[in-house]
Amino acid sequence: MGRTAKKDAVVRRLILAGICAGTAVFFGLLALIQFKPLLEAENYTRDLRVRFGKTAPIAPEVVFLSIDKQSYNDVLMEEEIAAHPALAEMSTGSWPWRRSVWGHVIRRVAEAGAKVVALDLMFPTPKEGDDELLLALDEFGNRAVIGGTFEEVSNLGRSSVQLALPAMLAANGAGEISSDNANGRVGYVNLWPDADGIIRTAHYRRVFQDTSAISLTGRMLEKAEWGDRIPAGASGLIRYAGPPNFNYKAIPIYQLFVPSTWEKVFQNGEMLREKLVLVGPYGNWSKDVLKTPYPNPMPGPEVHLAALGAALTGSFLQLPPPWAPTALLVAGAVLALLLILATSQPVLRLALLLLAAVGYAVLTFFVQDRLDLVLPVVNPALTLLLGGVGCLSYEFVLEQREKRRVRGMFSTMVSPEVLAYMQADPDRFRLTGEKKMATMFFSDLAGFTTISESVTAEDLAKILNRYLTPMSNLVTKYGGYIDKYAGDAIMADFGVPVWPDADADSHAWKACWSALEQQERLQTLKQELKAEYGCDIDARMGINTGEVAAGNMGSEQKFQYTVMGDAVNQAARFEPANKPFDTHIMIGGKTYEMAKDKIEARFLANMIVKGKTEPVPCYELLAKKGELPEAKTRVVRLFEEAWKLHADKRFQEAIAKFDEALALDPHDGPSKAYRKICEGFLKTPPPEGWAGEYIQTSK
Repeated sequence: MGRTAKKDAVVRRLILAGICAGTAVFFGLLALIQFKPLLEAENYTRDLRVRFGKTAPIAPEVVFLSIDKQSYNDVLMEEEIAAHPALAEMSTGSWPWRRSVWGHVIRRVAEAGAKVVALDLMFPTPKEGDDELLLALDEFGNRAVIGGTFEEVSNLGRSSVQLALPAMLAANGAGEISSDNANGRVGYVNLWPDADGIIRTAHYRRVFQDTSAISLTGRMLEKAEWGDRIPAGASGLIRYAGPPNFNYKAIPIYQLFVPSTWEKVFQNGEMLREKLVLVGPYGNWSKDVLKTPYPNPMPGPEVHLAALGAALTGSFLQLPPPWAPTALLVAGAVLALLLILATSQPVLRLALLLLAAVGYAVLTFFVQDRLDLVLPVVNPALTLLLGGVGCLSYEFVLEQREKRRVRGMFSTMVSPEVLAYMQADPDRFRLTGEKKMATMFFSDLAGFTTISESVTAEDLAKILNRYLTPMSNLVTKYGGYIDKYAGDAIMADFGVPVWPDADADSHAWKACWSALEQQERLQTLKQELKAEYGCDIDARMGINTGEVAAGNMGSEQKFQYTVMGDAVNQAARFEPANKPFDTHIMIGGKTYEMAKDKIEARFLANMIVKGKTEPVPCYELLAKKGELPEAKTRVVRLFEEAWKLHADKRFQEAIAKFDEALALDPHDGPSKAYRKICEGFLKTPPPEGWAGEYIQTSK
């Protein structure tokens, strides 16, 4: 290369470096002046990371008592209302309730042994029942907190912040809300949003007019002697425990006083022992909703619960040190320059820039998700992209100038035509197949026909989507491939088309874990759909492992990747075979052998399925390894002993053993089914050569 060419190359690189550096400086200045569109974009990306990232764990020390109705008159029966004076007030239909109700609530929760009970309510003016509430506060003040607030008021064009204390404590002055007063019984309920109106930060203490005030949640933590869990600086970026209505379980407050729910829900108060109990309005009626990083507004008490849970579990997000944003801008500019210099192909350069920007955004997601560190996304990514695009634009101008020069020199010496791109290789669309070991999963909603007849077509579609979406997510979570949907039924394959795990056989236990988590998620979904549509749903599932033919199956015009073979048919038959045993998940013997180190299961039957003559072993999938309750373990042990007696044709002894299992769990379906089978064999003995086989009579 001649001296002139070398000089041109150096100048070119310096100009490219200058473009990248200028881009970094430009975005640095925009950040310095707090340019609103960029701030809003940055906050939006942060919120997306919160929505799709991991959630904070639910703090087991926290109980949420919800005021989910203005009146419980339509919920409680007359004899239940008569069980406690608080219920009479809750059922009057008049809101707010008489304040003596809150005295009863504090007393009931505190006497049950709760560490702290807090009311996310304000009592700014004197009302009937204040004396009873004050009496409860005086009696349990070391464990009770109620809400105060700092309100902004305007007078003659001037605004100021004033403290509003509960009426019954107003005479005590600001000391009741002071963080310096350990005996204070008031915490502010204010939740201060960012400039865009979204609450991302919990403020546990703030100074107002020379008063170091403490929040409702901060006061709860201090009274529980967990004040050391409040972060340094008395505030923290909240990692929420989930979206609205999907975090802390809301228990209707009336259940405190109904004898049956006090016993069943609260275990006669044992469930409240050593807990932090928050009481607050919950539901559309209260209008107490706030904007959070999630799309839907969140009830105010849930934000307090998030602040409380974040402190208890240490689930706070952290901002990087002050120098980090500048360093990331410089890094974005340097990376843009390096990618531009790495190749001369414009399309490849642009692809590398986009890939690097997306990769950085993904990296920030994982850093926030795993390390709790909130890195800026927008400015560094824009510096990378626009710095690179600026360099591409500069080089495009140079290239066009060079082309014009070359065209002038060689226009009479070359052809003007250009070559067309070749079509993609058609061989990739041939119908092919291969033998693979895989695990197949089938599920079906029980009683779907009844559901479809009881709701409108529009509601049926909504119900199906509400069911299929989380179930499908749990299939793909464990690497499953959604083979097909058939109405309410799901067919999924694990182990195909590819299985990247180092353990080639892990598809068996992952299919089992997926099914278990689907059943767990279904329990919550059942309650939601029952409340919204009045329908009951339940799902049966079948899982089997074996060799299948896998590939694109169909015609030349239309095909789909799927699996076929006897193992597939067996899995499909296991799903309805749950019904006579009243079980939910049935797995084949091969699946059990490959997954037994990861699951808890019980032998269910040597089943001769419809259309076959040889028995195949099948098992009921019960839990992940080590998670089966001891009581259920005893039931399973008795069942298996009884099954062996039944296979030995000792039916009377088997019935006695099945009765032992049913005494421990009256709802144990397999024990019920086999007891009935044994009773039938006592009347009509099985044929010669029978060794305990169960014949499936229908598909």
